[in-house]
Amino acid sequence: MQGTTVPNILIVDDDTDLLEGQSLFLTQHGYRVETAKSMEEGLQKITSFKPDLILADLMMEQYDSGVVFCKKVKENPVTARTPIIMQTAAPQEIGFSPYTGDAGDRKWLMAEEVLTKPVALEHLLKKLEQYIRGAADE
Repeated sequence: MQGTTVPNILIVDDDTDLLEGQSLFLTQHGYRVETAKSMEEGLQKITSFKPDLILADLMMEQYDSGVVFCKKVKENPVTARTPIIMQTAAPQEIGFSPYTGDAGDRKWLMAEEVLTKPVALEHLLKKLEQYIRGAADE
């Protein structure tokens, strides 16, 4: 990563193994990471942590927790421009993919992108760099 500012990444997921693994990996690659195990905890941490990007699970406490989380983030004027990458195991678990890559999918999910779990860490790193760099260029 270039520049002197360390980007803040918030990971919101109810899978503690994923939280620990991604947090460790991203910290080793120069990111400042906070984690939250629920939608509500994630919404609370946004205020104090001020993430540059959010990784959010699609299904947490409820099947729609990730969508509700994204909606609340995007409807708040303070956080509306924060990029969200949604992570989901739904295609493997229930045979349903909420994301086809279509712009309409991004609109209803209110996430910039959806990645299918398990997400390869190097792929995740490239996506983060893409969105962090994109935000810095605006």
